[in-house]
Amino acid sequence: MLQTLEVEYRPEAAVLWLSRPETWNALEPALIGELTAALEAVGRDPAVRAVVLAGRGPAFCADAVPTRLGPLADASPAQRDAFRNAYADMLHKLYTCPKPTIARLHGACMGSGMGLAAACDIAIASSRASFAVAETRLGRVPHVIAPYVERAMTARQATRWLLTGETFSASEAWRIGFVHDLCEPEALDQRIWALVDSFTLAAPEAVSITKALLHTLPRPAGSGVTRGPDASGGTAGNGGAP
Repeated sequence: MLQTLEVEYRPEAAVLWLSRPETWNALEPALIGELTAALEAVGRDPAVRAVVLAGRGPAFCADAVPTRLGPLADASPAQRDAFRNAYADMLHKLYTCPKPTIARLHGACMGSGMGLAAACDIAIASSRASFAVAETRLGRVPHVIAPYVERAMTARQATRWLLTGETFSASEAWRIGFVHDLCEPEALDQRIWALVDSFTLAAPEAVSITKALLHTLPRPAGSGVTRGPDASGGTAGNGGAP
């Protein structure tokens, strides 16, 4: 029986709910293990056309906040290494899942939450979400998530946010390309399920092969698009750019 994760099956989709709202869904060994197993299961399930990663409670995932570091506070070096390896393996499974993955972002998306969002294929955020990789402010180095975060935005933008540990808004996350779409909080689920529906119009095998192909393409240093109102007509998805 799952203790830290809820797996909700809907027609042609699976929703993986991080379910530790009292800790803002801070990643811990149990959650990492259950999420890894769930990703393997939905990746093999022919009935699942898309996977949504979401968080229960007030935040998507925000374990970069100092008070959320409990799982590793008293860990030995060997335990920390094991945690880091398990975490890296889970992120790789999320990134290489043969099904398209969608991050449903609300509240705080910080630290490991940024890694989860970056490892998904598509990220849709509430206009009230906030983002940060605060590891440097805690005297830590974001070894595991940095490659995913850098790939999910321009290398130039990643340099700023990874080095400073600043918190930035949902509108800034959209402007720099970290999220694909912004919605008002009440429209978030509607936008997510409209996107899931779009995947049902594509051939599953073609989607899986195309995803694998995209991961093999070279990415020039500093590539990516920094977006703003002039490029988009002032809108960002259903809700518009706040």
